[in-house]
Amino acid sequence: MDVVYNHVQSAGEFCFNVMVPGYFSRMDENGAYSNGSGCGNDTASERAMVRKYIVDSVTYWADEYHIDGFRFDLVGLIDTQTVNEIVEEVHKDHPDVIFYGEGWTMDTMLTKDGVTLATQVNSQETPGFAYFSDTIRDALKGSVFDTSLGYVSGAEGLEETIEQCFMGLTDWCTTPAQTVNYASCHDNLTMMDRIARSALNATREERIRMNNLAAAVYLTSEGIPFMQAGEEMLRSKLKAGGTFDENSYASPDSVNSLKWDTLEEEEYRKVYEYYKGLIAFRKAHAALRLTNAEDVKQNVTPVEGLPANVTAFSVNGGVNGETSDGLFLIFNPNNQAEEITLPEAVWDVYVNGEQAGTEVLATITDGKATVDPISALVLVKAGDAPAAENSGEAAEAAEAA
Repeated sequence: MDVVYNHVQSAGEFCFNVMVPGYFSRMDENGAYSNGSGCGNDTASERAMVRKYIVDSVTYWADEYHIDGFRFDLVGLIDTQTVNEIVEEVHKDHPDVIFYGEGWTMDTMLTKDGVTLATQVNSQETPGFAYFSDTIRDALKGSVFDTSLGYVSGAEGLEETIEQCFMGLTDWCTTPAQTVNYASCHDNLTMMDRIARSALNATREERIRMNNLAAAVYLTSEGIPFMQAGEEMLRSKLKAGGTFDENSYASPDSVNSLKWDTLEEEEYRKVYEYYKGLIAFRKAHAALRLTNAEDVKQNVTPVEGLPANVTAFSVNGGVNGETSDGLFLIFNPNNQAEEITLPEAVWDVYVNGEQAGTEVLATITDGKATVDPISALVLVKAGDAPAAENSGEAAEAAEAA
C-alpha cells in the first residue's frame, strides 16, 4: 500500500493541527509551513506524538488489514528514528512485511536539532528500509527531468554506472537489500513514452528492444526489482490531443487504464511473455538475489575489455542456494551486433533479444557469443539449470529477499 505521511492536503484544516495548532507540521518562526514536499506543508515526524501516530497507524494497517508491504511517498521528509520504529513494531508480529520509499533529498525545516532524515544517502541509518534507485532509472532511460538519452537508447559512457547498479552497490547504497531497481513507475512518463520522446529517430521495433533491454538489466540485477503496472505490455499514456501525459494523477481512465486488449496483438504479447520469462529466470537463480555487499563483491564480477557501451557480468554458482555452476550476462545497447568472448565452458542461452525464460534457447560451445543489437544475452553453464521441482522454493526465496 502507498502511504503518504510526509504532507497533508490542507495543514491549517488538518484535524491534529486544529487540536494542537501547528504541532503536526513543520513551520518557521513566522508561521509559514515548510514545503519540501512541494504540496504546501511538511509533516513534523520528529515530534513525539506525530511519530507515535505514524508508527501506530502503520502497525494498524498491518494488524487489521494484513497489508504486507508499504511504499512511503517522499520518505526523505520523514526522520530515520520514525522509520526504524515503524519497521521494528510491524516486524514484531509480521516479519515478512516489506518497506521501501522515495528517499530523495529535499529542503525541509526541521523542528529539532540532530534529526536525520530517511534519504538515500542515509540508507545505512535505516537498515530495514529500501529506497528507489533513481540511479539505475535515469541511467537506463535518461533523466526524468529532460529528454536526454539513456543507456538503452543510445547514451554513451555509462558502463561504470550500469555495473554499479547491476551489483546493487551505487554511490549511495552499501547493500543490495536496500536498492529498488526500476525503469518506470507511476510518476513521469511511462517507459515507452519516455523512449519515444528521446529516441526520436528510432523505429518502433528498436524502441521495443530498448524497453526489453532495460527490463533485462533491472530484472537480473542484484537488489529488489520493481516495475510499473503495464510496462510489460508497452503501456502508453496518451492525452486526447495525442501528447504524452507525464503527470496523470488527475487524468481520466482513458489515459490511466491498462489497455488489456492490446495483448491480442502479437507485438504486445511478445513483450508480455518476455517479462514473464525474465521474472521466471530471476526466481530460478538465487545468485541474482544476493542480500549483502560482501556476497556480491565475492561472486559478481564485471567483465573487462568489452566493446564500448557493452557491459557483462560473471556470476558464481553455488552462492545463496544457486543450483548452477555459474551465469554470464551480457547487455548490448549498441545498434550493431557484438561478439563477446566467454569463459571456457559450454553455455546454455536462456535470455536473448527475443525470448526469456527457464528453457534453453541455444547452446554455445565455441567460446564466442554474438549479442544482437539492443539486446541482452543471459547464459548458464550447460547442464546446470535448476530442477523444476525447486522453482517454488526459489520463488519463496525471492519473495523473502
